[in-house]
Amino acid sequence: MRIARYTPPGMVHHVVSRFIDREWLIKTPDERTHYLRLLGNAMARTDWLCIAYAIMSSHIHLAMVAGRMPAESWSRRVNPPFANWFNECHQRIGPLFAERASMWIGRAHDVAALIAYIHNNPVRGGVEKRAIDSTWTSHRAYLQPARAPGWLAVNEGLRLSGLQADEFDSWVHSQRHVTRDDPALQPISRAAKRRGALELGTPTRDPLEVPLVARPFAHIRPDPSRIVELTGEVIGVELGELRSRSRDPLTVAGRAIAIRAGKAFGVPMSSTAAALGISAQAGARLGGRSLDSVGTAALTVVRDRLEAALTLRFRKEKASPSK
Repeated sequence: MRIARYTPPGMVHHVVSRFIDREWLIKTPDERTHYLRLLGNAMARTDWLCIAYAIMSSHIHLAMVAGRMPAESWSRRVNPPFANWFNECHQRIGPLFAERASMWIGRAHDVAALIAYIHNNPVRGGVEKRAIDSTWTSHRAYLQPARAPGWLAVNEGLRLSGLQADEFDSWVHSQRHVTRDDPALQPISRAAKRRGALELGTPTRDPLEVPLVARPFAHIRPDPSRIVELTGEVIGVELGELRSRSRDPLTVAGRAIAIRAGKAFGVPMSSTAAALGISAQAGARLGGRSLDSVGTAALTVVRDRLEAALTLRFRKEKASPSK
């Protein structure tokens, strides 16, 4: 069963549609033109705005500003009819697109980086040396907004990105090396998956930053180190003390609170124990330890503060390869 998308109006979405088995299927200008014709017709029947695109051989990138209508108000008028047309033209049978398009919500101050990322696809793919050389993207339309097709919201893209047409090409060129497949991002991706239903958003450059985007209604596991730090703050015990071998009753109770708080958010007990500098066996004993009324109250405060930090829908964090 598919989960319905949550698309807040006014938010910029990075939409990626990939062809089956990552095959290079689009090869001719006519095929790209037909896809854009369908997209343009779809834009006339929705309150969404398309502010950028790249029609690559194996996948398609779109930058879309969400309206109040569902995403299907335009998407069902583009990919399915294009697949039917493509199969008929090539006497082909079977699905064209690998799955439903992926959608990431972008941060307001990263719209320029998203558009640059999309326009630089031919550059990163080794097809062109500069974005301006490609006819596969909306890049040239940004350099001459008055000549852009009516369905492409170039002026809105410039407004949201904070860029002017005369500086647009140089900005895009400066971002040409940013890639979601950069090996430096793999540790971040693995760490994000351990935290719950998080996905990497579109990376930016100078410095390299990657927004971690929570799926709608996701349950995100906090960093065990943050649980320990927050516990120390609440009960008034230094972090070094919590991680020491001290047998002070308050310190021991603090470790038990941290273990219990982590468990409440789905953090493996062994992970919180490691953040405390104790063995998994010691963590298990602390997890079964009863708390007095003061300890129970402290646990409630820790859990409430973690909840406040983690349950904002579509919460976005910054991460870098150095973390």
